[in-house]
Amino acid sequence: MSTAQLDPAEVHAVIIAVKELGPEPRKARWAHLSLCVLDATFSIGLDYDAVVSPLVFRYAEFAKLSPVIFRGPELETKLSPRPNEQTLTDFLCSIHDFTDAYLADKVLRSNTRTSTTNGILKSAATRQIAEALVGEGIQTLSDVKTLLSDSQTERLAKVEKRIKAVKGSGNQGIRTGYIWMTAGDDNHVKPDRHVLKWLQNVLGRKVTVTEARNLLQETATTLQLTPWVVDHAIWNHMARTRPNKP
Repeated sequence: MSTAQLDPAEVHAVIIAVKELGPEPRKARWAHLSLCVLDATFSIGLDYDAVVSPLVFRYAEFAKLSPVIFRGPELETKLSPRPNEQTLTDFLCSIHDFTDAYLADKVLRSNTRTSTTNGILKSAATRQIAEALVGEGIQTLSDVKTLLSDSQTERLAKVEKRIKAVKGSGNQGIRTGYIWMTAGDDNHVKPDRHVLKWLQNVLGRKVTVTEARNLLQETATTLQLTPWVVDHAIWNHMARTRPNKP
């Protein structure tokens, strides 16, 4: 479904509902691409505040990363490349001597898997995603920015194909899009269960991932916001109002 095929009444309903959420611009970002990959890999299906965020901070402490997060005015400075920025090669070196099980149990302290059925440890998925990105020359936050702004879209397609090959990516590219979002791209959305449920509540019907992407893109354009801002406002609202945060 293209944005031209959207029901104007539904778009209007989503726009009104998003405005009521009081969407705000991005206030913080992870300072290293490795932390973005960890966040994006572990956040699907887990409580973000109770599990995912502490897990990312645990790895940052283990690897002695500083800074860990950029906030407020720092976001207006040059974030990448930086002398103190961990490359993905450095990340892989930091966990090279650990098995996936040891990394999950002793360092990250989460033995969760990408799926309860034939899934792999998310620690393994994180390692494999990092390896895939390094294999395509993606090392830092600035490399992601360059990749996404590259007019040679076949390179992006190649990178995303390699990431998708890692178990747990799903058929809709939600995890891949979330990696780009956490790395600073404001044009992607992550239509996970939170977003889909919110749209279902607003529209009174189930919404597909493709429909969700189109609705959020159109809403962002109309409100002169970035898609990230719209997605994040919805996600935060659902995270605050539901006991279990996927």
